[in-house]
Amino acid sequence: MLTKGAVEDLIMQHLRPGPGAAPAPRKVRELGKKVFISDWELRRLYKPDSKTINVPANAIVSPLSVDWLDYNNVTVIRA
Repeated sequence: MLTKGAVEDLIMQHLRPGPGAAPAPRKVRELGKKVFISDWELRRLYKPDSKTINVPANAIVSPLSVDWLDYNNVTVIRA
């Protein structure tokens, strides 16, 4: 099921900004001191063609996220 935010992100990815338009601000905030990282947050942090992702050292990564990371061969770096 798509959420309102996911639909907005899909639309914004396919719209082209007009000449001289400022880029759209990112809606995904930085994790900071967040303790639990959900699947949705982890996928937002992931950059395509990257094989690593940085998370805080004390973060708990959801089991669904761990499965997704294993499937895509992405390594978690705890900083």
